[in-house]
Amino acid sequence: MKRLEVNRFVWPGAEEIVTLSVEQLHWLLDGIDLSVIQKHRQRHYLRIS
Repeated sequence: MKRLEVNRFVWPGAEEIVTLSVEQLHWLLDGIDLSVIQKHRQRHYLRIS
C-alpha cells in the first residue's frame, strides 16, 4: 500500500484518456511525476569504428 504525501497522486495535466504501461503505473504509484520525464534524443551515427 502506498501512502500519499500531498493527498493525491501526481497525474499528467491532459484532460484526455492516458494510456500507461505497467512501468509508468509503478512510477505514478511511487510518486514520480510523468509530465517532467523526457525521452533522450535519438542519435544517428554515420559509421562505427
